[in-house]
Amino acid sequence: MLDVLKSNTKAETGRHKIHQKGQRVWIVISAILLITALVLAFNHLNNLAWMAGGIVFGLTTIHFAATHWLPILRIRIWPKEWHVGIVFSMGCALQVWSLKPDAWLNLILPTLSFGALCAISCSHITVWEVVTADRHNSDSLINAHYRFVNRLSWFDIGLGVLCLVLAVIFNPTEIQKAFIAVAISAFALAWIHDRHNQFSTNLLRTFADIGLYTPILLFLF
Repeated sequence: MLDVLKSNTKAETGRHKIHQKGQRVWIVISAILLITALVLAFNHLNNLAWMAGGIVFGLTTIHFAATHWLPILRIRIWPKEWHVGIVFSMGCALQVWSLKPDAWLNLILPTLSFGALCAISCSHITVWEVVTADRHNSDSLINAHYRFVNRLSWFDIGLGVLCLVLAVIFNPTEIQKAFIAVAISAFALAWIHDRHNQFSTNLLRTFADIGLYTPILLFLF
């Protein structure tokens, strides 16, 4: 939504068009969700959750500032897509870590693997959409890391294979499920990327987002 806030240029993607047409509605919805989250946080979170949440909030703030307001904070070797992936993964691990801090060591590799999946998913979206801002920015993912972009499906496959190996090495069933879930999504992204010209950009983005929910499917069984 911040991409189109106070923007007079024509939206280039489906999500930007939705946000541009209903800016006030989305601002109200965001405000309601923020207030709800704060109320729940003050009533239910423990000290560990507040501490870790503060770190994630700080990293998120840096991302928004670098992306939308302060270009000086951008780092060429660390594109925003990778930053989003790691921060999102950390946020997903917050609840488990805050309730069972002893399990943190076991969470490190699954969290990093899921973070890598999130980063690759964001990278796919950037490559598939190719908005003007990224095309003209020398520090963007598609310009600064063109070798990575040109071999995205290979990185997908590499992540998938690595996660399958880790699933064999580690014994706890829950950890194995996490690795297998990431592997499934990584292989699916590779398959879709090699055929992305056959799908619309909106559908591709949906595929990329759905791929992040595979851990939920496996943990149901």
